[in-house]
Amino acid sequence: MFKRRHIFLALLGAVLAGCNSDNNSTTKGGGGTNTGQSYSNQTVTLGNISGALPQALSDAESAGFNVYIPVSINSASQKSQRKSGVNETIHIIAYFDETLYSSDKEKDAARVIVEQKTQRAAKVMQHLLTNLPESTYGVDKSSIAELMASRHATLMLTANDDANEEMLTKLFITEAYRQGKLQQWVDDSSQANSNELDTSTLNSFINSSIAFENTYSDQFEAIIKQILIGVQTSSDSPEWLVHSQSLMFRELTIEGDCHYMSNFASYCEDLGPHADRDAGFEEILHLVQAQGIAPNPKFKTFQDQFQQRALGLYNQHAAGQYSVWQPTTSSWNDWLSDDIDPKIGPSYSHEYLAAAFEAYMGMWEHSSEGLDSYQALTRSDMRDDDLEAAFWIENMFHDYLQYTANIDSHGVKTYYENNFSQGALIPTFHMEKSTSPPLEPYTFKSRWLVNAKITGDVAINLTANEQDNQIEGNHKNNTIDGKDGIDTYIVSEAFTNCSILHQKYSVTVNCPSTGIDTLLNFEKIKFTDQTISLVD
Repeated sequence: MFKRRHIFLALLGAVLAGCNSDNNSTTKGGGGTNTGQSYSNQTVTLGNISGALPQALSDAESAGFNVYIPVSINSASQKSQRKSGVNETIHIIAYFDETLYSSDKEKDAARVIVEQKTQRAAKVMQHLLTNLPESTYGVDKSSIAELMASRHATLMLTANDDANEEMLTKLFITEAYRQGKLQQWVDDSSQANSNELDTSTLNSFINSSIAFENTYSDQFEAIIKQILIGVQTSSDSPEWLVHSQSLMFRELTIEGDCHYMSNFASYCEDLGPHADRDAGFEEILHLVQAQGIAPNPKFKTFQDQFQQRALGLYNQHAAGQYSVWQPTTSSWNDWLSDDIDPKIGPSYSHEYLAAAFEAYMGMWEHSSEGLDSYQALTRSDMRDDDLEAAFWIENMFHDYLQYTANIDSHGVKTYYENNFSQGALIPTFHMEKSTSPPLEPYTFKSRWLVNAKITGDVAINLTANEQDNQIEGNHKNNTIDGKDGIDTYIVSEAFTNCSILHQKYSVTVNCPSTGIDTLLNFEKIKFTDQTISLVD
């Protein structure tokens, strides 16, 4: 398992290392239910993806970050601040290395994936920050988003471990040098041979570090840690850097892509070492908890409850008693050594929340245990074995994902080609849980989607679920089943440009740019200029 990466600890590690009974409609503490409706009472708005970073992140741009999505706050206080010239946002930045590709075609294809993964990360954040009506904790999350914005909370995405190491080294060592404290923090580490490091220039330090690490690895670890702590605790350090979280593209999927469908099968694209799970929920939740929940007085009860529960569960496990959460002693000690900022709460409280949340979202039902050996792998299991966590999550976050997922048609096709080689089945993305052969484990997580858009240029089928779904196709001929609920098909054309054919059990929509789509069990079609009803 991957431990949480506060950015300063990530640099340290990088430099030195290189089912059927689930209830889909859960009663909330306030007496309401989560109906799965998307975009209700959003607290944040996602900006357009851009290649230019704002001036506040100039250091990140200098280091090479070249993809940016601003996350704006929708609250009365933020509107007032914008009128007065203040426009604080949460930042999502990414690094796309164009030099890795020999042709423009390869580069453009890779850029599309980088941008889609960056957008998915932004959507996960949006989901976490969307208000949850009639709940105990999530009715108004504006103070969480506002606190994150005021602290310039930043999610940093890089390709893999090597790219993460390079970026973090640039950022933290450069910051120590900029502040004129590089030599001071080296001296503060009190290492016997630290005088062999040349801090006269930034390049001199980096070059001398190579030989020093090879000769005095333990001393080098202590020196780097002191520099990291120095930057983390210095009042001169930029807030965005101190209040940031790393996430790598190798651990982030797009809904429908090969890794999402197969849970990182070997036949998918090679993303490098350690590419074996999607950590998007975990790392983005870490950022939200560290920068918006834990230091927030309004959510002190929520944070304290998770913190106390995590400590109690670990103590049970350490004493040889059964515990639903079973982190190793090594992980626990790492988390304790990670804690230098009391405002964000102990790391174990973040790890426990992430383990429970991933299980709640169906990320581990295909496995024998979850993150850090979390034992409750379904929502029903959680209500039996970890009722407290189930209650807290259900009363803070929506049951269903509050964004439109882009379904990668190429990934769906690749998955079917490798799992159903007989070719009798049409590639189909399911948004309802698979309970009979051929069992498809990806549906344990896709069942919590509500809205979806098919992307790419492959024709596939899509089966929605019992929620009020909004579905959009690509430009190919797709067959879409809305199933139960009040379902709407989205067409990016004017009504007059399309033709509709009503058949006995289906409706066919034919538009110039959207192909010929066959719809089953849909109640509405929403065109760019009007919405029509398909029921009497």
